[in-house]
Amino acid sequence: MNLFRSEEHARRWTLYYRDVDDYIMPVSDWGTVFSASMFRNRLDDDYLAHSAEYLEDYRTALQGMGKSIPAADRFLSTVLFTDIVDSTRQAAALGDTAWRTLLERHNDIVRAQLEHFSGTEIKHTGDGIMATFDSPARAIGCAVAITELVGEIGMEVRAGVHSGEVEVFGDDIGGIAVHIGARISAAAGPSEVLVSSTVKDAVIGSPIDFDDRGTHQLKGVPGEWHLYSAAPRGN
Repeated sequence: MNLFRSEEHARRWTLYYRDVDDYIMPVSDWGTVFSASMFRNRLDDDYLAHSAEYLEDYRTALQGMGKSIPAADRFLSTVLFTDIVDSTRQAAALGDTAWRTLLERHNDIVRAQLEHFSGTEIKHTGDGIMATFDSPARAIGCAVAITELVGEIGMEVRAGVHSGEVEVFGDDIGGIAVHIGARISAAAGPSEVLVSSTVKDAVIGSPIDFDDRGTHQLKGVPGEWHLYSAAPRGN
């Protein structure tokens, strides 16, 4: 049985397997760790707003037992989330076979555009995808192309784009920037590409037009976020 999800996963294991001992503790010690506020409050609606505080509680509890949290790999990236609008209604109306065929056409379009705009697919998120880009302008271009092309097959998607530091977890990524990207996507309208002010400021000089969508409170994310609808100039 292969316990590794990928060659990269196997490579990381050979580098870091010695750190496993950092997490071997008696059950009673883990009980102390799990009593930290991070775990007591993790189901709160606003837990993301206190993620740094919870992580520090976790770190302190582990350090009290001579353990530690290895530093995660972090890098600056632009994250794109897409989501099919009214997917449940469409699936019910079309039936399983027709919906699966339409979904496969959607997936082909998305992957072709990711390749064209040099994006990296991280994973499917139910009825959409999460992908990363080295360039926020390419992420916007990809999102716009996806919304336009899936419209030609009778579907609508919404998209959200945000730039920030992400953490690597094997083949997956995480961190507050990823959560923000997901929340921005959820706030977008049908066939809309919604971006953060971070992305807007990063592409000054690019041939992209922005419409101000005002400030929003993103669920679980601290503060207010100014969001903009993005489209290539001239569209």
